[in-house]
Amino acid sequence: MSSASFTTKALSVLAALTAASAPLVAASPAHALANARNVTGSSTTSDSIVRLHIGNTACTGTMITPTWAITARHCIPEGGIAGAAIGSSTLSQFQQVSQAILHPTADLALVELPNQASSNTVDLYGAHVQPGENGQAAGWGGYSAFGQNVAQQADVQIQRRVVNVPSPDRTAVLLEGTVSNGRLVPGDSGGPLYINGQLAGVLSMSTDVENDALDGTVGWYIPVAEHAEWIAYYTGKHIAPIAGAPAELVDATANPTFIPAPQPFTGSSIGGWALGSS
Repeated sequence: MSSASFTTKALSVLAALTAASAPLVAASPAHALANARNVTGSSTTSDSIVRLHIGNTACTGTMITPTWAITARHCIPEGGIAGAAIGSSTLSQFQQVSQAILHPTADLALVELPNQASSNTVDLYGAHVQPGENGQAAGWGGYSAFGQNVAQQADVQIQRRVVNVPSPDRTAVLLEGTVSNGRLVPGDSGGPLYINGQLAGVLSMSTDVENDALDGTVGWYIPVAEHAEWIAYYTGKHIAPIAGAPAELVDATANPTFIPAPQPFTGSSIGGWALGSS
């Protein structure tokens, strides 16, 4: 594994996260997908996924330019040895990470690689995501949890746009989606939500409740369309004007999250990060 020390730039540094709970649901840094399938589809989506290791933290990211990946801010510790492997197979070689830029408020981070990547990159989804839209989650949590050699993907249906999710950051504005044909497990944090092969969200949190069978059946994503200006400023990526307007914002404490019935767990997974996990 080729890696090097890296620097972190930010207007503010994410404080340490602690576990949160509520009578119905607790959100926790996202997990890996279980009962999922190998990443397939266009070469763009499969080749742009990133397996990210910084210190003892393992997460997922997405290449959005030849040198910049986007991931979750909670995936970036203040320092450490950092490496990134681009592509959906563990055959991909690690390269060093030179710096990370943390969003001042949202759970987003940009990770820069020193050399132009040969992989494909993805564009941001061209519209604000609305309830009922369907997409795919992808992540490397299956590698962290089960030693799987290929990144995994599952299906996601967006239910609503929410704030005040029971979690350490109740101010976060998130897209809430139910996961099917898989569930989230640790290591998928920072991974993409694809809609029509474009990046619509970055995985921030997933369900973490007393019934383990329900863990990872709901994921909360940072809507990248609402942070397009910040992304373009630091990466230089051209982003076309985003169509439409953000969906209505729902208070997730006043209107608790519906958690789907548990799926059988077979040990095949796509990963993420739940609060209280690493």
